Amino acid sequence: MKMVNVENTATRNVHKTCRHGNQEKPHRHIANCMIIAYNHTMKVEDCCLSCLKGLAEKTVYLSGGDEVLLHECCILIEKLWGPETTPPGISNTLLRYIKEKTGNHDPYGMAKEKEFTEAIKAFQEVRGRSSNSLEGSIRLSAMGNSMDFFIDGHYNHDNFIFTGDVDKIKDLIYIKGKDVLMIGDNIGDLIFDMPLVEHLKKKGKRVYYAVREEPVQNDLSMKDVDRFGLKNIYSHIISTGTDEVGLKKEDLKGMVRELWESNAVVIAKGMGNFETISAFHSERPVVYVMKVKCPAVAHAVEQSVGTYIALSGGE
Repeated sequence: MKMVNVENTATRNVHKTCRHGNQEKPHRHIANCMIIAYNHTMKVEDCCLSCLKGLAEKTVYLSGGDEVLLHECCILIEKLWGPETTPPGISNTLLRYIKEKTGNHDPYGMAKEKEFTEAIKAFQEVRGRSSNSLEGSIRLSAMGNSMDFFIDGHYNHDNFIFTGDVDKIKDLIYIKGKDVLMIGDNIGDLIFDMPLVEHLKKKGKRVYYAVREEPVQNDLSMKDVDRFGLKNIYSHIISTGTDEVGLKKEDLKGMVRELWESNAVVIAKGMGNFETISAFHSERPVVYVMKVKCPAVAHAVEQSVGTYIALSGGE
C-alpha cells in the first residue's frame, strides 16, 4: 500500500527534532547501580510525532485499510495533539478509530506469533547466563521488553546495558505485603518475566500477572493467553479489563484495583505502562522495568535510547 505523506502544515509545526533523547546526564552511583527515581507525568514531546505516524501507517496497513483511512488518522493525530496529552492517550484513540473503521480487532496477531516464538528461543539462549538473584531476574525481565511495533527490536544480549537501583527496589519488594501485581506489556515479556515471578514466589510472594482483556498492538491480552496456552506457563494471569495501551487510573477495576489499593508490590513492564501509570503513581510506590525505546522516554528518565532500566516511582 502506498503511504501518504502525513506531514502537512499543521504537523510540521510540531514535528521538530527531539533535543533531549541522547544527552548525557550526571548520575550518582551506589553499589554499581544508578539511583533512578521518577515522579513526573509523561507528556508528548515533539519527537513523539514520528512514532504516532509510524503507528498509524503500520496499523492501517495490517488492518487492511487504505490511504483514505490513513489520511483520516493523520488528521486525528493533529486534532489530539497538545501539551497536556500523553503518547498512549493519542495512540489509544487512534487504534480504536482504526478498529472501528476496518473491523479488524487484532491486526498484530501474526506479529505476536513471531514475537512469541523469538522470545522462547532467545530466553533459552540467555537463561543460563543469568543468576537466580533478584537483580539477575530483573535484568532478564528488562531484556524481555526488547520487542515493540515501532522499532526493529531483537533480544540482543551482547549489547545489553542495564541500570537501576536494585538495592532500593529490593527493599521495596521485600518490605511490602505478600501480594505482587505485575502489569505485563508485550507478549514476549511474559517468558522473560517468569524467573522474576518464580524468585518472588520463593520469597513467599503471591504474584498476579495482569494483561489486557482485548488485543491492542502487540500487547499480551487474555485472548493471547488462551490462544497460546499461557496459563500452562503461569496460572495466576488476570485481566486489566481494558483494550488500551497502558493503564489509566479511571480504568482500574476488579483484582487490579484491589491490589493497587492494597499493600501489594506493583511492578509495571514497558513504556506504555510507564507513560500512563506515572500520571497517578504518587498514590503508591511502583517499580518500572523496561527498555528505553524512544527519545521522549529517554528524556524523562535521563537515560540513552537502548538502555534497559529498573526504576522506582511514586511515593
